[in-house]
Amino acid sequence: MDERSKHLDKKRLSAGLRLLARPVLPLVSMVRFLFFTGGFATVAEVIAEMPEPIETPFATYAHPREILGRYARPLKLLESIKTGDMPGTQVLTIADEPVDAVTAVSSLCLQSILTEELEEINSLLCAPCGCDLCCVGPSSSMRQDFFEIPLRDAEVALFDIEHRDTSASRSRRSTDEEPLVAENTPFYERTEPGLFHWQDGWSLILPKSSRCPQLEAKNGRCRVYEDRPEVCRRPQIFPYILEQVQNPDATESCYRLRNALLAVIDCPYVALLQEEIATYAAASELEVIFKQNKS
Repeated sequence: MDERSKHLDKKRLSAGLRLLARPVLPLVSMVRFLFFTGGFATVAEVIAEMPEPIETPFATYAHPREILGRYARPLKLLESIKTGDMPGTQVLTIADEPVDAVTAVSSLCLQSILTEELEEINSLLCAPCGCDLCCVGPSSSMRQDFFEIPLRDAEVALFDIEHRDTSASRSRRSTDEEPLVAENTPFYERTEPGLFHWQDGWSLILPKSSRCPQLEAKNGRCRVYEDRPEVCRRPQIFPYILEQVQNPDATESCYRLRNALLAVIDCPYVALLQEEIATYAAASELEVIFKQNKS
């Protein structure tokens, strides 16, 4: 077990553990089955007729209608199968073969729901840890030269540091074998964090031994926690039902079906809660992948 995990007490993580022990996807699977096999015009009709409570081999749901109501927006995606108003998205198998329409829409629905649920679970588990692992660059002993935090365009303004947006940066990715050179130095050998616009968008680059510029030095708190970037809201258990892939047809998004949950084991609460996370994945009918991100 990681040193950070040894100092964690599961009692401090009780709020997140309660949600981890009550995954929503088993309920979603029931709704999906009833909607596709019954004479329902909308998903809301299915939810309204759900019995209470509902017991599964993994959990008891005292108020399933209330839980499902929180995910009404992504659940409406299922209705596109009956209305014919399909989302402009392509979903492929591991062998790059297109899946059927029901599988495609269902996977998009599940990915969206799992993203929302895990954002809440991760936030509840992360807050008590007092850990800044996601907010600092590699230590001098790590093999990585830098860590990267992908950003949306609107999130760049959160960081009052140097921006580099040039034809050279936009023509490559941070992971290219030939690195971007800035002031005669590879971008990752800088001593301070920087914002770079790559071929695939903006990211914050944290070189070795650097810190996120919004991380307070004294107490390790995030100065912009309430408005923090989307990627910072989802450490360190990730939905991996779908993996976005490059699509030669730029008119629609393209994903590969993975049906998995990815958990980064560097994180103290992930290291501590491996059994609980595996149970959550099994209840959600997903493979769980434990992966080390920093070494």
